[in-house]
Amino acid sequence: MGTLVITIKENQTYKYSYNNYKGNTLFTSNTLKSKAQCFSEINIIKNNFDVLQFVKFKTPGGKFFFKLELNGFILGNSRKFTTPLLIEKGINDIKKNFISSEVLDFTENIFGEIPEFEELLENQ
Repeated sequence: MGTLVITIKENQTYKYSYNNYKGNTLFTSNTLKSKAQCFSEINIIKNNFDVLQFVKFKTPGGKFFFKLELNGFILGNSRKFTTPLLIEKGINDIKKNFISSEVLDFTENIFGEIPEFEELLENQ
């Protein structure tokens, strides 16, 4: 079972990633402006999964990756894979588990502000 994780970046933009059952990130979305856009795009992918295309590429360094494409629009990129067998395994995992995957929202800062190391030393 995979998970979809929504996170916020330092520049206050959002992205989501698909992680396999081991926690390895297989796919990361493009940058989005809001959390609602992340949920919307995930629902669009789940509803139109049968027409989703996996476009494979090879880097000059010999690594493999793919882009998810829906109706001519690139939704994001995969991580780099070292062999064609591993990229196929990643694609098969997404095909098997994406629709049933759980969505986790990690955009809230539940820990508050974490003090810097220097501040901790000063308080001792």
